[in-house]
Amino acid sequence: MGLIRKTDLIRVLLRSFYVQGSWNPERLLALGFCFCMIPIARRLMNSKAGLTEFLQRHLDFFNSHPYMVTYALGAVANIEEQAILKRWDDKRPITVLKNRIIGPLGAIGDILFWQLIRPALGLLTISLLWIFGIGAVAFYLLAYNFAHFTVQFKGLFDSYVKGFDVVRILSMRGLQKYLTPLKNMFAGLMGAEFVVLMRKIQLETNSWRAVAIFAIAALVSFLVVRRQRITIDLLVIIVICGSIIIGLVI
Repeated sequence: MGLIRKTDLIRVLLRSFYVQGSWNPERLLALGFCFCMIPIARRLMNSKAGLTEFLQRHLDFFNSHPYMVTYALGAVANIEEQAILKRWDDKRPITVLKNRIIGPLGAIGDILFWQLIRPALGLLTISLLWIFGIGAVAFYLLAYNFAHFTVQFKGLFDSYVKGFDVVRILSMRGLQKYLTPLKNMFAGLMGAEFVVLMRKIQLETNSWRAVAIFAIAALVSFLVVRRQRITIDLLVIIVICGSIIIGLVI
């Protein structure tokens, strides 16, 4: 580690939890990003003019998934440090890198958290409700926060080591080997959850009517949306609404 110390990175990590606190429609997370970089600016800049230039550079437009923003913070901290050590005259590569990773940070974060981890843990928590009651909610809170804390921590320190090479970490092709097993696991978990739920309803009502209604709704929804690119969340909502409508009609 060069000029930047681990304590500086830990301060950046703690500030990253507030990155959305100053979100605005014009520059989105720009002000939050600049706020997170202040410990790095104080460590690297020895003059007031240098500090001002540093902060102004990071007030430009920036956006990211909130849990993935540490990948940008760590990489930019590394490059800012290299710019000081190697006495760069031109700081545009820093801005270019930030603009280049905006898209991957948003896309990967949305897929990983909104389409996989959150709905998967939600379904698993519903299953645990049958066994542990309201205590299953504590499991959801612990598991979900552990997941995004881990990503934020690992993202900051890994990207600080990588610098410009953080682009390879954020490659969709490189992440596909992790996303595909997660998607398969989620699909299996959702199928098992539906079977358990239907069996529970059948035992409590002593009737197969509800199971039949849900099966019809699921089949119709699948046939209607199979060629559409929709999220798992929306598919589940469609199936539930279809079940309610068919149940009211019957």
